[in-house]
Order: sequence, then C-alpha cells, then structure tokens
Amino acid sequence: MAIEKVVMINIVASKQDEQQVLEQLILSKKLHIDSEHNELYENSYETHEYESIITPPPNYKQYNVAEVLEKLSELETNLTELTEGMKIVPIIDTAMINDYKIIDAQEDLNKLMRNSKAYIDELNEQEKKRHQLLQLQSTINCIRKKNIDFEKLVNLQNFRFQIGVLSYEHTLELKKNQENISAIITKIGDKQGDDIYLVLYPKKLKAETNGLLKSVNWQRIKIPTEFLGEVSYTEKLLEQQITHCDAKISSLHEHIYQDRDAKQIIINQIFTRIELEKETIKLREQVYHRNHVFIIKGWVLKKDKAALERVISLITEKYVFIEKDVSELGSKAKPPTLLKNHAVFKPFEMIVKLYGLPAYNEIDPTPFLALTLCLSFGIMFGDIGQGFIYLLAGLLIKNEIAKGVLVRLGIFSMAFGVFYGSLFGLEQHQLPWLPSVLGGSPLDTNNIMPILMASVVVGFVFLSISYLLGIINSFRKGDLEHGLFGKHGVFGYLFYSSLIFCVVALTGVINISPIVFVNTAILSLIIIILKQPLANLILKKRPLIEGDTSEYFVESGFEGLETVLASLSNAISFIRVGAFALNHAGLFMAFLIMSEMTTSIFLKIIILIIGNILILSLEGLVVFIQCLRLQYYEMFDKFFGGEGYAYDPIVLGKNNL
Repeated sequence: MAIEKVVMINIVASKQDEQQVLEQLILSKKLHIDSEHNELYENSYETHEYESIITPPPNYKQYNVAEVLEKLSELETNLTELTEGMKIVPIIDTAMINDYKIIDAQEDLNKLMRNSKAYIDELNEQEKKRHQLLQLQSTINCIRKKNIDFEKLVNLQNFRFQIGVLSYEHTLELKKNQENISAIITKIGDKQGDDIYLVLYPKKLKAETNGLLKSVNWQRIKIPTEFLGEVSYTEKLLEQQITHCDAKISSLHEHIYQDRDAKQIIINQIFTRIELEKETIKLREQVYHRNHVFIIKGWVLKKDKAALERVISLITEKYVFIEKDVSELGSKAKPPTLLKNHAVFKPFEMIVKLYGLPAYNEIDPTPFLALTLCLSFGIMFGDIGQGFIYLLAGLLIKNEIAKGVLVRLGIFSMAFGVFYGSLFGLEQHQLPWLPSVLGGSPLDTNNIMPILMASVVVGFVFLSISYLLGIINSFRKGDLEHGLFGKHGVFGYLFYSSLIFCVVALTGVINISPIVFVNTAILSLIIIILKQPLANLILKKRPLIEGDTSEYFVESGFEGLETVLASLSNAISFIRVGAFALNHAGLFMAFLIMSEMTTSIFLKIIILIIGNILILSLEGLVVFIQCLRLQYYEMFDKFFGGEGYAYDPIVLGKNNL
C-alpha cells in the first residue's frame, strides 16, 4: 500500500563493453532511463577518476551506427518477406539471445532464404494467378449467353470487340446517344447490380469507340488468348486451371511449412536480435560518451539494485556503479512512480490513474479510494440479490481490472443489503425470513432522517481523512504554507470542522455554544487569507508578501470566499449518499406498485425482473459515477495532485506489442 522505493544510478564503463552492457540493461527490464537530471552527476569524482585510468585496447573497433543500421534494414526487409510468405508472426524470445549475435542472425536468415525463398516466390506467383483466374471465372459465370464464341470474334477481319461492365446510370447515358454510336452493343449478362455488355465495332472506328466507352466509365474485361472460345469452353478451362493452381499451391505449402515449429524458433531468434540491436541504438542516444568511457543514468527499484549491478559485473570488471538515494538528490530530483498495492486494492489503481499518478513523495491514494468507493457504493446500492449479480458478473468477466472492481462492489452491496434487509428490492415485510440490521425499510419515516444524517457523518469522516492525507503530503514536500495555513491544510480543516460542529451545536447534540465554533471558523479563515506572510514569517523569509500587496489580498480574499463555499458544498455533498440509498429503495417500490396493479402472476414476475434489470444497469451506473464524483471532486481535491509519472523501464519489444 505504497509507492515502490527507487534509487538513481550512474553506470560508468569502458566503451569497449558498451554494446554488451546496453544489451543486458535492456534484457534485465529494470532500468528507467533518466534524461532530465544530467547535472546531478555531471561532475562526479568517480567518473573522472575512472576515465583517467582506463585506456581502450589497441584492437578496439568503434561501434559504427550507420553501418549497423544499414545491415539491420536489409535483415528486416528479408525477414519480413520470409515471414509473410511462411505466414509466421515473429515474437520476442530472449531465452537464448545472449550468445546469439548479429552475424548468427545473418547466417540463419540466409540459410532460410536459400531453402525457402524460391518456393515462396513461386507460391506468391501461383496465388496471384489463382486470384486473377477466380476474378475472370466470376465474370464469365455471369454471362448468360453461353453460345458466344470469343475466338471467332477475335478472328474477324474488319471488326473488333470488347466485353465490359457498365453501371445502370451509364447505360441510360449510352442509350440517349444511341443514334450517334457506330457499334453494336448488346447485353450478355449482369454482375453485382451492373450489366455486362458485348461491343462490336468496325476496325477503323477503334479510336472513336474507345473514346465513347471511356466517357461512360467502361470497365473492360480482358480475356487471355488461351481462354478464347465459346463461353462454356472458357468456363471449363478456367475450372481446370484453378484446380491445377490449387494443387501447385498445396504442394508449395508442404515445402514451405515443413518443420514450421523449428523455423518459428529460428525466426524468433533473428527477430529478437534485430529488435535488440535497434533498441541499443536508441539507447545509445541517451548515453553520455567521453574519451574512453560511456555513462548511463537512470532509476532502478531499490529491491532490483543489487541484481542489476550483478548483471554488469558478469560482463566486465571495468565499471563503476554509483547510486544515490532520493533523499540525497534534493528537490531537483523527480523520481518515477510505481504503485505497490495489496491484491485487494490493486484493481482500483486504474481509477487512480484515470485522475493521475501520485508523485513519488505523495501518499498512494489507492487503498483509501478502494475502501471509500466501495463503502459509498454499498450504502447507495445495498441489496443482497443485486450485489450478488455484480459479484457473479465480476467472476465471469475476463478483464482482470473490471473483474476485481465488480467483485468488490458486489460484496459491499451484499453487505449493505443485509443491513437494509433487501433482496432484489424485496424487503423484510415481504420476506419475513430476510435478515435486516436496520429493522424496516429505508423509506420508513423513522429511518429516513437517520440515513441522511449517517451519510453526512460518513462524509465528515472521509473528508477528515482526506484533509489529513493532504497535510501529510504538503509536509513531505516541505510546503509549510499550504500544509499549515492553506485551504486544505491544518487551518483549512479547522475551518471546515468548525462549520460542521457549529451546525451540530445548533441542534443541541453537543453542549457547547455555537459561538465558539463560529469564532474558530472566522479565525481560521483569516489565517488562510494570510497564509503567505505567516509562512514567510515562520521561515524567516523576506519580503513577507511576494509581489504586489493589494493584488495578493484580492486573490486571497477570493480564495477565502472559495474556501467558505467549498466547505459548505463538502458538508452538504455527502447527503446525496443517503439520498441515493433512499432512491434505490423508492425506485424498486415503483416497480413493485406496478406489479401489484395486475392479477397475473406471470406479469408480476416479468415487471419485477425488468425493474431489477433497469436498476442493475442504469441506476448501478449512475451510482458508480456518483462514487467517482465524490472521489475526484470532493476528496482527491484535498490531498492528491496526480503530478507523478510512471516508472517505465526499458523493455525489449514494448513498442511492438
């Protein structure tokens, strides 16, 4: 129920080991690269000392990025061609990549290409030919006049012919100019709503006829010479050619897909090596190079620090592993955030992330959100049966986050269903055996006011914790002004609680004069307005008010007014929790009354089932949205900034997922 602890590390090593070190850092999945705090280590004594004592070996060859990229581009092109032909999807597999170098990938790919490329090229040709044959077959089959002999038409001395497709609109256009056409145009079939025509025209009028046909969007169908003959002959020959093509394709598949599993493993290795090389090249752009060493900076989880150093030590002894705790880095450092929550609370991390990630030094709001959201939902939607439906839906759904949230909401709904004594909307007076802590319907006159008052008490507790979390977060950041004197600080809470207790005192529940709380609220409000000069006075900063004094008091005055309105809104806002609980009971009562208006048992059951479906879908959604609203606008506003950024270690293939 916290944020994972991280440390900043600075790895300094010899350039001759750079490729191996970068590869292992990527494969470790433990390093979050930091490019924003260069000055924190720029003048490191250890870096300069190490650089002064190391010299590269005489046979050291500088890494040539352009040369490697050119080789990778060629490998990628060939691999893509091969995998598409084999219908294999390459995947990242780092199991045996350490001893598998780029030269090994080149050799394996060349071997696969030698064994399979000719077959793949032939397969592509055959599939292309088959596609063309099928297209021609679908057109020929649409010709209704089977006695047409295309071969005889080709052999005419003074005439030429074309067959093609015209849409209905263009056919009408052609008919309007029929008297100006020096050709015979006859319909011989239809295809997908368009008509197939045969056009016979004098040889000397070829150009004129082509121009005319082009003007009406003529889609010519070309019949290869080998298929010329009567339509029935063409159909038979096409069927034979397609069958022959299918046989060839089947034979080629046997050659190409032979030992497919073994080929998949090799292709995965080649693909992984290519991706690893590309990732190291990208990583090099974030590495600092000096004369003989390279320096890489980043964040690592505290628990993974030793394991990461061990990875480097297995590659070389020529390295320096410098670490700094967040507390040593000062306010300039902004570590990444990785939430660490118990499985009970983990599904609710998604809801927190929709608002934002907590900064590293903030309290993780996930547990608080999980408990308060489930309690709010249970109070507003308490029903044993309907809660069980949510629980069952959660158990059946595949998405783990939705599953976790629905199951927990269902459990709390069932728990409060026992409190209210409600089963699918039916209450204890309809089902005497039903347990009920409340002892009657929520809509009973003696229960309405206690439920509404209880919701205000629940809201006061929730908001009190929110204020407390906000105060802790401010002090963690060293923000005395907002933590002590701010509207969400100590005096902000004092103002809010004074308003609540003033109302309680007016009702006579506590034997304290309301004037005490009114005076406390006024004093707190004055302190909130004067928060900057008071904070600067304590911190011994001058001037007490930064900038224009009159402008400060105008802004602070409006902030004071906003504090008053927000506190009143907060106090009243949680009444809706109780109101939704009453609404839940009232909504089902409406369906119950409708069911009692009919004498048919069957209709009664149907009405109650429809009522429950509507309540589960529409009201359940509205209640959940209301719960989110209370979290985001009433509670998160007090303590949660959401200005953190995610811990995002380098992971091979992340961009390909």
